[in-house]
This record gives sequence, C-alpha cells and structure tokens, in this order.
Amino acid sequence: MIGYLEGEVIDSENNKIILNIGGVGYELELAGFKKQPRVGEEIEVYTYTYVREDALKLFAFPEKNGKELFEILITVNGIGPSAGLNILNTMPAPRFINAIMQKNEVVLKEISGIGPKTAQRLILELQSKLEEFAYLQSENNTAAKDFTTDKERQDIIDALTALGYKISEINRALREVEYNAEADLSEKIRLTLSQLGKER
Repeated sequence: MIGYLEGEVIDSENNKIILNIGGVGYELELAGFKKQPRVGEEIEVYTYTYVREDALKLFAFPEKNGKELFEILITVNGIGPSAGLNILNTMPAPRFINAIMQKNEVVLKEISGIGPKTAQRLILELQSKLEEFAYLQSENNTAAKDFTTDKERQDIIDALTALGYKISEINRALREVEYNAEADLSEKIRLTLSQLGKER
C-alpha cells in the first residue's frame, strides 16, 4: 500500500493532480487541501490506496491526521471514498467534528449529498470514534503547532524552500523545534533553520 509520496506537481485541476516521482506520474484525488497545488510545486502528501476489482485510486491529504479522519469516515455504512472526499472538501474538519459531537444535523446537511438520514447515521456511528480521534490529536500536538499559526507556518515553509530546503525536511524540523510564545516570525525562521542544520 502507498502511504506517502513526495514529488513535483506536473498537472493540477479540479481537486486532482499528477505527481511526478522519479519519472512516474501518480494521479491523486485531493482531500482537505486549502488550495489547489500549482504545477511545478514540490509537495509531500499522505495517501490512502483504494483498491477494488474494477478500480485503483489514490487519495491524497496534506496532513496525516486528514488521512486518519478519512479512514474513520469511510467506516460509516454508506460512506465510501467519494463521499468521504466530498465531506473533507466541503467542510473544514474542525467544523465537521464539532457538528458530530454537538449532534448538529443542520450543519451536516450543508454538505452536498447529506440528507437527514445520512446525518443521523454519521452522528450515531462517528460520535465515539471522533471523540477518541480529537483526544489523540490534542495529545499529539507539538509545541510548533501551539505557537505557530497556519499563516506563520506557511511563511516559514516559503522562506526556507526559497533557500533550497525540501518541504519534507522543513516539516520534520517544524515538528522538532520548540518555539517561545513571544518569538516573532523571523526568530521562528532562524530556529527552524538551526534545526535543519542539525539534521543535515
């Protein structure tokens, strides 16, 4: 099973990309990406391999927890990979999880294809699973996530990729660095760069 890929985007449209890895192009269906990856961009993704007698598909996620949430979603009776993909691409994961935990059918029905019966089934089958999932995610949060906003994290990645570092290297460093709560962006870039120097 393919669980992780890193390479250059050579085609990108409509929540799909082709990722070039060593001269082989992997077609991936995207789930949970905030923006469509650009052609020429080097990215790393976590993947779920869907295999049936008449189909072989790869679904790609920007973070490991997105893949884990997808795997939980498709355990629900009647929710296959396409429906799971639709959920993750329609609604931010925290809002979806909160709707399940609060038994909010109105919010769930904002998702295309989710009617009252499906919303009730999602709540019934996912409440305990997502409660455990949310707890594990909070336990696994690193200091980098505690002290770095999504925008700052992307700014750090952009600055360091411009210096020639790979996204996979930067993400590893971000998981290791402990940022001071008062550190500004330039200090965070400096600390991340220092960690990258230790790893090379």
